[in-house]
Amino acid sequence: MDAETARGALLVERERLERDLAQLQGGETGHGRESADRPDDAAETFANELDEGMEDDLRASLDEVAEALDRIDAGTYGRCVGCGEAIPVKRLEALPASARCMDCQRKAEHR
Repeated sequence: MDAETARGALLVERERLERDLAQLQGGETGHGRESADRPDDAAETFANELDEGMEDDLRASLDEVAEALDRIDAGTYGRCVGCGEAIPVKRLEALPASARCMDCQRKAEHR
């Protein structure tokens, strides 16, 4: 995947993630952090924790997109940050923010 195609895909993904995060923070998920009419405090706590986990995931994804855009600017996009080898094009097409080849990704996940 060439850098400009990747940049376009990453910018679209960043916009989607930012929109999802704004909706979540605005209480549009249906859980509503400010819900005063919830009869069960445990259910409210669970919903709030679920929202916080989703927020964390969205922020982590936004960070990955920002790092991928930085790699494009640095001219290192498409190279594994672990071993320096080329990341397969099919992986980048599926996950444009990928920073690692599959082998290095597996190793990173098992640490």
